[in-house]
Amino acid sequence: MPTTSILSILKPALGPSSSHTFAPFLAARDFADSLQRSRPPRGRVRVVLCGSLAHTGRGHLTDAAVTAGLAGLTLAELRLTPLRSVFANICRAGEICVGRNRFAPLRDIVFDTNSIAPHPNTLRFELLDKNGHAYRSTVYFSIGGGQLVGGSFTGQGESSGEEKPFSMSDVVRICERDGMDLPGFVLKRERESYGNPAPTVVDHIREAWSIMQDSIEAGLGHEGLLPGVLGVERRARSLHRRFMEQAAASDGAFPESTLASIYAIAVAEENADGGFVVTAPTCGSAGVLPACLRILRETRRVADESIHEALLVAGLIGIAASSRASIAGAVVGCQGEIGVASAMAAAAVCYLLGGSVRDQVDRAAETALEHFLGLACDPVGGLVQIPCIERNAAGVVSALNAASLAMLSGGRDRVSLDATLDAMREIGLAMPDRYKETALGGLATVADLDGEGIPDTR
Repeated sequence: MPTTSILSILKPALGPSSSHTFAPFLAARDFADSLQRSRPPRGRVRVVLCGSLAHTGRGHLTDAAVTAGLAGLTLAELRLTPLRSVFANICRAGEICVGRNRFAPLRDIVFDTNSIAPHPNTLRFELLDKNGHAYRSTVYFSIGGGQLVGGSFTGQGESSGEEKPFSMSDVVRICERDGMDLPGFVLKRERESYGNPAPTVVDHIREAWSIMQDSIEAGLGHEGLLPGVLGVERRARSLHRRFMEQAAASDGAFPESTLASIYAIAVAEENADGGFVVTAPTCGSAGVLPACLRILRETRRVADESIHEALLVAGLIGIAASSRASIAGAVVGCQGEIGVASAMAAAAVCYLLGGSVRDQVDRAAETALEHFLGLACDPVGGLVQIPCIERNAAGVVSALNAASLAMLSGGRDRVSLDATLDAMREIGLAMPDRYKETALGGLATVADLDGEGIPDTR
């Protein structure tokens, strides 16, 4: 499996899904740029979505994302104008020009649920002649967390110096041998493997933490219904208000994990609304890590500089998961999203509590991930709402518990994080596709929505 930079694990992204929304947006931008550079004969652009992208693409706004990307919009522009509004305006206009080529989203986006694709998240951009024959085609694979393979992304972000599978056990040995802490290892790896100097990495992490805090505040500030057929009500704001009232009435005798869970719900709701979040490691699991770090900052007065270091530790766990297994729900299920997010958060919290590299930080991450092995990705209605929002809250509780247990435990764990990641990959690949972000099984098909049945997302 290819290794990746921490800049790809923790990065600003557009919700509701890093693999189904943000990555398709980037792929569309890339294809549009390639047309501008090469200036092929005029034609019509067609986008074919395969696998999981075809099954849940409408609920995840994949069609809107590729349209915005082909239209040349930037991520900064989409922070100001909701993706749904952009898509609606373009659909009303009928079509847009992609370079010298035409594209009509209602006509030229194909949801191909029948063909067998080489990857569960496959997009194919085609340039058609006047007879509808494709004379140019570029295929992209959305491999999780907003990362892509294909087009100009092929080979990007891969280290030239790491050939064997990424191993956290090796990381631990190197740190112990060289007297290095985990943040120092990450900075050294980024410089030597990717040419990213420490100031660049630190600035990136500082921005990520700022966006994480903004996403919590935005989620706590909004009310109303989330978009989509489910009619899910935002509740982070009311939950937070009631928590603070009850905590004040009882002299604060309420568990910290409850407040952290509310923060996670706030971020998850913001993401589900197509808001701006940080992949940690994905958009669907973006609430776990910031919620855990926020509660430590509030209850233990942890400085932002220390949180930046903890984010480096969390990112290292995400790198291990991405390279050794997968962080794509369409590949390994939700264990690769919420499970990995909880492991990342547990490691970060344990580091901030002063945990040792081997016996506690690595153990905390393994314990948290172990709790979620086998977890399916079964979004009801193909939306990142039920059960995704609640699972962010569950990931927080597991992470905080795993970190606390690791700090209390003595001696080395019998199962390493590497072994647990290998198990996650094995379980995920054996899991039927119906339980991996297709909305064809699990809660997606058995949930009773007030007796109205499950809406068809295809």
